[in-house]
Amino acid sequence: MDYKDFRGKILLELEDFYGKDASVKIHKTYKNNDIEKYGVLIQFTDGGTDGIVPLIYLEGLYKYYTDGIMDIDSCMGEIINKREEFLNQHEEIKDMPAKIMEWECVRNNVYPVLLPEKNNKNLLKDLVTERLLDLAVIYIIRGKAADGSFTSVKIKNSMLAHYGISRKELHMQALSNVKKDGYSLYSFTKVFGGLTEDGAFTASIKETKSITDGIMYIMTNKAMFYGTAGILDSQWLYENTGGTSCYIIPSSVHELVFVADSGDIDQEELDMMVLEANSTVTANDEKLSDHCYYYDAERKETRIRK
Repeated sequence: MDYKDFRGKILLELEDFYGKDASVKIHKTYKNNDIEKYGVLIQFTDGGTDGIVPLIYLEGLYKYYTDGIMDIDSCMGEIINKREEFLNQHEEIKDMPAKIMEWECVRNNVYPVLLPEKNNKNLLKDLVTERLLDLAVIYIIRGKAADGSFTSVKIKNSMLAHYGISRKELHMQALSNVKKDGYSLYSFTKVFGGLTEDGAFTASIKETKSITDGIMYIMTNKAMFYGTAGILDSQWLYENTGGTSCYIIPSSVHELVFVADSGDIDQEELDMMVLEANSTVTANDEKLSDHCYYYDAERKETRIRK
């Protein structure tokens, strides 16, 4: 059974399970780099969930199905259980739609996100965007799920119009929030030596305020979630690099790697390293760029070429 037939089978089985009182749809959405994702939307016609509907993605279930780990009935059970988990958490988030549309409720949770402008035509078309070099700056409302993981809602042009604010005001608020988002530089040895099992930094890790030749440093935020936006804060960059010009290697949409410009680094070799990592390590929907960037400390600016 191919993926299209799998989605159709799941749709029919769910329609039969929930009956005529529910609307079941297969919804296509776009992730970074216009990666298509398909999910199930299940909404009861009595409006019992106040318009909040979880999107339960199917790609992982299809892989389990093709690998022989799960059959259709098991996939169905997983979808139903995920929906039940959502309903159990509903009391905590039932006011979410109204709050998302109120600027004063969301302004302190708005953050910028860097994505590649190339190959994101479908994803970006309805979103509020600004341009940075060959990257697109979009804006999200960041939250936390009941299990502690981070959630995000991308801000669309229609939402900005509802807020009654300008693009500049949105951008400035997002930058203000970046300054409070716990950005730090960590050397590779300190980062990997100081991670707990759940991926959090231990308290013994100290922020680096300068960059030393020959050492790679990771830049991300405390949340380790879309942590590349720190480069939008030129003053933070200058202070935390110790005024050192650096090459910036895009590890993913969540972190960047900084290497001091010692004068003997070949930028084309770094670009090749980025390409290799993107083709072998980085997930397609987490790729930021196929080349490195350069931070000029003297000019306090980031650009593509040295």
